[in-house]
Parts: sequence; C-alpha cells; structure tokens
Amino acid sequence: MIIMDNEYLKQKALQMLLDVGMEIQSEQLVAAMLAKGCKELPSRRIQIPTELVDELVASQELTQAEDDDTQRLHPFCGIDWTHWIVWTGQKERIKERLETEFLMSAFDCGPTNYYDYQARTARPVNTDIFIEMKKFAQATPEIGYISTWYRQDVLGATERIASLILALQYTDKVDGIEAINPAVIKYLVEIGEIMSGRPKDRRYLAGSECIISPLVFEKRSADDTVERARVGVHEYHICSMATMGVNFPVTPAAAVVTSAAEIIGGMVAAYCLDPEGDITGRMIATYMDMRTADTTAVNPESITVDLAVKQLFDECFGGHLWTEVLFSPSASEPGLLPVYQNWYGSASRAFLTGDPAAPYPGMGTLHNGSTGSPTQFMLDMEIRKSQFFVKKHIATNDATVPYAEMVERINNNEHFLQSDHTMAHWRELWNSDLLPLTVPAAAGDIGKEQAILDKCEDMWRANVATWEPPDIDDDKMKALNGVLKRAEQELM
Repeated sequence: MIIMDNEYLKQKALQMLLDVGMEIQSEQLVAAMLAKGCKELPSRRIQIPTELVDELVASQELTQAEDDDTQRLHPFCGIDWTHWIVWTGQKERIKERLETEFLMSAFDCGPTNYYDYQARTARPVNTDIFIEMKKFAQATPEIGYISTWYRQDVLGATERIASLILALQYTDKVDGIEAINPAVIKYLVEIGEIMSGRPKDRRYLAGSECIISPLVFEKRSADDTVERARVGVHEYHICSMATMGVNFPVTPAAAVVTSAAEIIGGMVAAYCLDPEGDITGRMIATYMDMRTADTTAVNPESITVDLAVKQLFDECFGGHLWTEVLFSPSASEPGLLPVYQNWYGSASRAFLTGDPAAPYPGMGTLHNGSTGSPTQFMLDMEIRKSQFFVKKHIATNDATVPYAEMVERINNNEHFLQSDHTMAHWRELWNSDLLPLTVPAAAGDIGKEQAILDKCEDMWRANVATWEPPDIDDDKMKALNGVLKRAEQELM
C-alpha cells in the first residue's frame, strides 16, 4: 500500500471538478450532463457537482467486488484480452485454464511499427507484416490473444474493419480492436454478431475513451461514447494518459489529483448518458525526461502515480480503476534494456502493493507500445514461462516420496543419479532452452545477449513455418466482406 492522505487527495479532485470542470466536446454529452445537475462555467467547461459524483460512486460500489475479481485476470492476460474474456462469458473457464496452462497475450493493443531484427530497424506495419504476425500468433500455442496491428498501406477510413476481417482469416486469436473512428463501431459490432450469432456482440470492440489534455473529453472520445450508447454497447473505459511535467503537474501528488479528477469527470459524463452502463477507468502515467525529451512509463514516479490513482479509486471512488503493471517499455530495440524495464515495472508494483503475484509484464512491445517485435516477444514469453513454473504447491504422495527406496539407498550409501525414480521424474524439472539455468564454462556464446536474440528470431520464424489457417465458415466470410463493402460505401 502507498502511504498517502487519501481524504486530502479525494477532496482536491472533487474541488477541481467544481473550480475547473471538464471540457466536453460533444453537445449530446453536455446536454445529458446538464440534465443531471451539472452547470456550465464561464469558461464553458462543465462543472460537476459532488452530489453527482457521489451518485456515480454509489452505483459503482454495487459491482466493486465483481470488478475487483475481474481485475485479478488482467495482470496475466492484459487489459484488452481480459475485457474480451469477460464480454464473451469466459472468465471462469480462462481462470481454470490458467491454473494448469501457460497462456499470454501478445503486443498489447496494437503496434503501428514492426521491428525488423534482421535489418536492425523499425518499419511501418504493412499488409505482409500484418499477415505474418497473425500467422505467428496462430502457430504459437502459448499466445491466447493478439491485437490487430495498424496497417499503414491501406486507407485509414476503413482500415480497422478491413484489418479485423483480414486477421480473422489467419488466426482465431484476434479479439478486441480500437475503433479510432466512432463511425466504425457499428460495423465492429456487426462483425461480432456474424462471428458469434448473438445480437449486440461487442467482442471485437475494445479501446478507451482517452483524456489526454487535462480535463478535456475531446471530440473523438466523446463521440465514441455517444456512439457506443446509440448502438447498444454499454461499456465505457475512461483513460487518463498523463505526461508528468508536460500536460500534468510534475509531482506525484498533484498528478494523482489531476488524473483522478479527469477520470471521474469522464466517468460521470458516461454515467449521465447511460446510467446502467459498465463504466471503468484506466490510468496510464508517463514522464518526460527533460534531458532527452523522450517519455517513459518506467520511471518510479509514473508507476507510483498509476498505483496511487488505483488505490484512491478503490478506497474512495467505488473502484473500477484498471491500470497495467507497466504500459510498455520505452526501449526502441529488442534486448536486455526492455527486459530490465519490464522487470522494473513488475518489481515496483510488488513493492508498492505488497502483492508479488503479477507476472513479468513483457509481451513483445517496444517504444512505449508503438513498435512490435516478435523477437522480443519470444524473450518476454520465456521469462513469463519461467515464472509460471514456480509453484507454491508440492505434489505429495507415494509416487513423489519413494520412501522405501530412499531408506535403502541412504543406508547403502548409494547415490540417486541412476535410480528409476530420478529417471522417471528428471524431465519434469523446469529448465529453459533459451535461457538455460545451467551453462557450462565451455558453452561459447550460448548465454550472450546477441546469441539469445538470434535464437529468439529463429524461434518465432520456425513457429510461422508451421502455421495452419483457422477454420472459418464460407458464409461468415461472405457476410464479413459484405460489412466491409457497406463500410467503404459509407466512409470512403
């Protein structure tokens, strides 16, 4: 637990919603908020009364325990995959699978660039890269979910729809997708309906209503909120993306106040529009290094702010605040630097919360999430797998404790090297082929960073070579192409 004055921070956040209010760039959202008792300030921002916040919090408290239970999944699955798991009614099944089966998500919410390890450079994602990454996911059994990468060689108006339909032809592991353009939402819902046969299926609609400037619910996010309500998708995920020292105050306490105020403001806006909606918040803090002008989510202040905002919501605002262990490493190339950054995020979380359960957060992203690297993913996955095999329980029975043999060998001063018991159980012991726990002195380059990355590159390409297409119904494919054609007629 972070030691801070929760009541002080709560009151400052509530006061900010009175003194500053939220800029809401949607007439429909403004009308809904005014109808619920908000007022327009001389600045034209919308003042949010504390009584309305209390009403939202009271409604959130009714489902706080359920949301807390759901959040136990996302350190292992990632936030987007966790949403998909819940929205498709698979939470209990996935929780059971994770007890005995290693699964993880890949590449967070979707890179725009691909790191070409062979050329040692990042390149914009094109259709060929996109397809290869979907094949990689389908052919890698440990991947349970992959995001829909952003293609740069197709027209943007329908790219999200076209990319989802293309992805479904290469993998059945693609799930949530950011609409970007609110007009795309209805088509993503229709694709979900085609694939599942259920009305209003939102399995392919992920993403957040992002608040980037302080307390500004900008037009795209506001329109996205309105469109979700219009088409009957009642999930709203309000995200503060604070860059400390740039669009936010630089000290952690001030950043917590500002972030809490704008997340609550965004949640109130969604609540006024759709009081029965599933409304959650999300916190992603970064910090701009004044020496380099680069931003990072890895510094201790950013991680502290993320967890402090979550703690404040859990204790004062009805919970429902989601935050990653670490959004993404800022390192721009695969290797030990992103490993260190991912480890640092995980270790910091364990220290600040007292809960060491969350795994290493790496999933193949670089450069603050903008770049995907399958080479880095293989390294991240091996570290995650290594953690998976650390178990708190020991199988205890006559097969694992061959007592008679133990007594006999010890009495006879015999070793266990060639015993039947050793031969039967030796291969159950965990050891990594990529990151071996024992390395002979004469092993050459086996443990060097370059050799490890070279092997990671070979491993993911070997997986792709085994790819087999998913089984997708011809009638469904025809219907999906019909969705794309109609979207092109409307949006292009």
